[in-house]
Formats: sequence, structure tokens, C-alpha cells
Amino acid sequence: MFHLTLRNELIDQLGRGNVVFKPKWDRIQNGTNWRGAHQLPNALVLHHTAAAATDSVNPNAKGNQKGANDGVINFIQNHYEVPAANFTLDRDGTVYVHAAYPIWHAGLGSFKGRRPWSSLGIPDNLGNNYMLGVEIMSKGMKKDFTQAQWDALALLLDACSDACQWGGVTLLRRPQHRDWAPTRKVDLRYTNAEVHAHLRG
Repeated sequence: MFHLTLRNELIDQLGRGNVVFKPKWDRIQNGTNWRGAHQLPNALVLHHTAAAATDSVNPNAKGNQKGANDGVINFIQNHYEVPAANFTLDRDGTVYVHAAYPIWHAGLGSFKGRRPWSSLGIPDNLGNNYMLGVEIMSKGMKKDFTQAQWDALALLLDACSDACQWGGVTLLRRPQHRDWAPTRKVDLRYTNAEVHAHLRG
């Protein structure tokens, strides 16, 4: 089952102490399995929360400590009928796993005519059924990701690549929310080139 593979890859890449599995994370929560090739996700959409305890990148800042953003994490977990993201990446680098299967995060959008993502073959407005989503804890007003977040994001992407059989992480596999919904969304505040540079770091 996909959730078992995903669990093993997350622990292998990030370490057991850096991954928190939330209640019901391993259940198919809206009656739909993945619709990508081999019933696996095609990509991981990068979101930011636009809510965080701080926008400081100082690792010693109080808002960058584990637990400082529990309220936002619990909102993502519990506010809707299903979680609002598959993962939340906190400012200290901890990855919270909300769901291994499709949930509501991408919303209306399209990759039609947008390279390289058009090659994924995802139908308009059905991104939730084909793509995982990670909410990266951020104020959302400026480029404020911590180094711990960048380091953990690289490992999260590697874990997803292995679990989903992508054969490696490229721009194709890590679209931003604004790449899917450019008229509605601004996240991330980073360009794709900047994300690439940070992940190679």
C-alpha cells in the first residue's frame, strides 16, 4: 500500500524524530485514490501557509522552535472535512504528515500550455487527485524560509520521489501553487530558479 511505502521513505530520508504522523494520515479520506500512473501521485505542489509565528530566519528565534506553530498545523489538520495539505513543513524542519492520499489543496487550476508541467497530463481542476501538497510554514509576505526548511524540503522531495517512482526530483515534480493557479495564488514568493538553487545548496 502506498502509505506504507511513503512512511518508510519519509523516515529513511528525514529520520524518525523529524517526522510526525497525524491521526488518520494513512486513510483514504475522501473516497478517492491517486489517479497518476500506477495509482501514484505525479508531483508535490509547494504552498506556503501565510501564517507563522515569525518571519525571522534566525534558528534561535522563538517562532522557529518546535511547537511554536502548532495552532496552524492543527488548523491544517482539522479545519476542513479532510486536511488542507498532505504535509506541513514547520520552521524547525519538522515534517507533519496529514494524509498519504488525495485531499483538497490545489483547487481550481490548469497546467495546459505550461511547460514542463503540461506533460504530466493532469486534467484541469483535478490537481488534488494527481498531486501531493506541502504547506511550508511562512508569513507569506517575503522570502522567509529557514535553512532547516530548505534542508527538510530537499529530503521530503527525495522521499516522495522514491515512494512515487519519479526517478528523481526536477522542476516537473515540484510545481508551486502559482504554477497551477497563476491567477489565484502567489505562493511561493521564491522563483523556481531560487527554489532550485536553495535545494541544491
